This record gives sequence, structure tokens and C-alpha cells, in this order.
Amino acid sequence: MNNTFNAVYQYAVVRFMPFIETREFANVGVVLIAPKTGKFLFKLAPKRFGRVTKFFDDLDGQLYKNAIETFTAELDRIQHYCINNGIRGKELVEYFTEVTRHRESVLHFGNIGRMMGETDLVELDKLYQRFVVRDFVNDEYREQQMVKVLRQTFVKELQLKFTQQNLMAGVLDIPMPLVHKGAQGYRVIKPLAFEQKTPLKAYEHAVHWLRRVEKLIEKRVVLKERALFTVERPANDKTDMIQVYDDVVGEIKQLGVKVDQFADMDNILQFAKAGIENKTNSEQHH
Repeated sequence: MNNTFNAVYQYAVVRFMPFIETREFANVGVVLIAPKTGKFLFKLAPKRFGRVTKFFDDLDGQLYKNAIETFTAELDRIQHYCINNGIRGKELVEYFTEVTRHRESVLHFGNIGRMMGETDLVELDKLYQRFVVRDFVNDEYREQQMVKVLRQTFVKELQLKFTQQNLMAGVLDIPMPLVHKGAQGYRVIKPLAFEQKTPLKAYEHAVHWLRRVEKLIEKRVVLKERALFTVERPANDKTDMIQVYDDVVGEIKQLGVKVDQFADMDNILQFAKAGIENKTNSEQHH
């Protein structure tokens, strides 16, 4: 009888979030426990992890290096504590829950997950590959890059800050990645990249954001002429994916919201700059 998958594990992903205000984070490690055997294992990204510093363009690499060194030492200490005190079973589960409790810090844990598996180190590596290695090629990575480029361009070219904000539409608390509040109200921008693995996923992702903006307009939180989608044609030139792209662009236009190519930075800057001009005009009238 094969008992290969009889081991029960709990795990938590380690997140690196250098800028609390933007809430952007990258997965940089995994911690795993096996309550039955008392194992406490972890695997963290290397101290020199170029993809992290590239992901956060305005990040000093030393911040990540120092944080990961300190965190490694802390996890080493916890690991030895568990071994030396023979902590296992329910006691280990409770200890793990406390250790991974969410704290507002540069490195912290995500929610606890549970799984069945083969052997400790095999499962640890699988989780690392899934959450850390693939974290940098996920569906929304390109959109996060687009947000950063726009944010930096607005500051450099216009001395204007667009930040991530939650906007209340009735009872709904809707997060938007690029928001500026001027004298005339909110101006919002949402980049859309069509990099999902299937046409259905690409369509569902785009419609998810389209409905959010529609709700903001419906509740008069944002006027339709002050909302913009910046889009990139799919790199995958299959007919189905191009059709999804065309359909989504059509739906955005039907909503009466502006849509521009991400590459057309002049148009995007004009849209962003309109917020400054309106504010200036309003101030002159006062």
C-alpha cells in the first residue's frame, strides 16, 4: 500500500514589500512545517536577487540584502528552537500560526496554506518554484511594470503623483493602481496587458477591471472622461487572443472611457496633464 501522500503540511509564503504605501510585494521565500514529524523548513531567495531590485525600480538593493539576512537569521533561530524543544503536532501548528501572524514590515508572511505531499524537501522546493520563481512571470507582472513606468513618468515629466488608492463606490471599496485627485475630482488610469495563458482568462481579467471602472462611473465617483485604460496588444498573435483584445477595446469605448496604447506616451501625458490644467484654472478663478 502506497502512503506517499500521507504527510500533511502547512506553509506560508514570505513577501518582500519595501513600500508600504503602494502595497506592491514580491514573493521571496517559503516556510513549511510538518506537524507530525516536527519539521520546520524554509527556503529564501538569494541575497543578490536581481529580479527583486529590477521589479522595484527605485529600490536600493541594500535594503533587500539586509532584510533577507536578518530574516534568515530569525528563521534559523526558530528552526533550532523547534528542534531543541521537540515542538511538534498541535503545539507546532499553534507556534507556526503565531510566527506567521501578519505584521506591517518589509518582510512578512502571507496566509497559511495546507497541503498533502511526498517528502519535506520535495514539497518545499515545489512551493518555492510555484510562488517565488513563477511570481516574476505571472499574469499581472507586465501590468505592474506598466504602472511603475507611468508613475515615474508622471513625476519626472509633470511633477505629478498618481498613486494607488481605494475609492468608495457605494458600499464597494475599489482599489485603483493610478489615481490623482485634483480640484475637479478623481482622474484614474488602469493599464491592461493581454498576457494571460488563455483567451478566456485574458477576457475575464479585463472585464473584471472594466466592471470596477463602470461602477465608479455609475456612482459618480469618477467621470467617464476622467478615466483611461492604457492597453498593449497581446504578444501572442493567435487569432483568438487578438479577438479578445479587440472585443475589450470595443467594450471600453462603449462605456465612454478613453483608451490609449501604452506606447503612445504623449497621449497618456496629455490625459494626466489635463488634471493639472483644470486645477490651475480653478485656482485662477478663486
